[in-house]
Amino acid sequence: MSQDSDRHQILDSPPVLQNPSAHGVTVAWAVNAPATGWVEYGETPDLGKRADAAVLGQHVYSSKFFSVRLHDLEAGKCVYYRVVVVPIHFTDAYHIERGEPQTGDIYSWTTLDANAPTASFATINDTHEREETLARLTAQLAEQPTDFTVWNGDVFNFVESEEQIVAQVLRPAGAAYAAEHPVLFTSGNHDFRGHHSRSLSQAIIPWQDNAACGRCFAVRQGPLAMVGLDTGEDKPDHHPVWAGLASFESYREAQRDWLSEVLCRSEIASAPYLIAFCHIPLWGLPGHNPGDTLEGYAFYSRHSQQLWHSLLEEAGVQLLITGHMHHYRYDAPTEEHSYGQIVGGGPDLEQATLIRGNADASRLEVVARSLNQVELGRWQFAPRPCAKSTFER
Repeated sequence: MSQDSDRHQILDSPPVLQNPSAHGVTVAWAVNAPATGWVEYGETPDLGKRADAAVLGQHVYSSKFFSVRLHDLEAGKCVYYRVVVVPIHFTDAYHIERGEPQTGDIYSWTTLDANAPTASFATINDTHEREETLARLTAQLAEQPTDFTVWNGDVFNFVESEEQIVAQVLRPAGAAYAAEHPVLFTSGNHDFRGHHSRSLSQAIIPWQDNAACGRCFAVRQGPLAMVGLDTGEDKPDHHPVWAGLASFESYREAQRDWLSEVLCRSEIASAPYLIAFCHIPLWGLPGHNPGDTLEGYAFYSRHSQQLWHSLLEEAGVQLLITGHMHHYRYDAPTEEHSYGQIVGGGPDLEQATLIRGNADASRLEVVARSLNQVELGRWQFAPRPCAKSTFER
């Protein structure tokens, strides 16, 4: 960021890339004073283009959150970019003072490409605002970057302020963790808690083409397609603790309709490998709480399972990656579900996991490790027979 020490620095976070596609990406960041801002970008570090976020004839003006969508990108191309902010002081309607522009660092990112020869991802979950755990995870992500990071829910304990949202989503442990490799979010049940949870969409940007399912995703990079779903809360909507504010059952039903459509999209259906993500497991162990009664809380989401499983099964999903339980485990395929289910670890250093996947034309390999690099599990998948010929054509 700018090194001019003679003026107040209003950039309050590195940029965070979200909602990536072959032709676009959303850049989100934070400021700590009233400002306007934009993104400068181009095919070289000289940049040359500018993207604004004007709405109804007005450029964005905010004292906290910014997001700008880049729309006109080419698949598989390197894009250089930086954010620019300008302090704005309102005295009254006709007396508006504009400060000097402040520029962030230049970063680069390569747009998605269904024809790329490889794809990679990393998955973290249930970080629950643990600074030391986040520091270790973001450091390992920086050491071995992947095409995507999937943050698989429970970023928060309770969402109580805008400052907390900035600290956890836009600069966790002070890291520029997603300035060059996008992050894909799935919501955890704790991410819906707290009186500021409805403000999360200012930092976790909804996908514009997903209507009511804006935090769900379906992306394709090279041979790998990934689908992210939102299991919502861990108790039924009529539970008295929600005071009538919960509507997750209809939200899951809307996702069923969305899922039935996206799994048929050519770029998803033709992918040699297909994996899914959600926070609460779809499958539990004997005696586990299904989350649809007034007793206790969900160890797995039976309602989500009933709505989504048959679609995932029919589409040939090969793996489901979840979290929520704070203890790593792997559930092998059974007669009930042909795909395996990984349950990631918890927020403590000794519980946390980093799950990585790498795919090429011959195989997808997924490895789960502890923060101390102890291997917990390794799985290999061959290309799906129904998609292999499409990919190789």
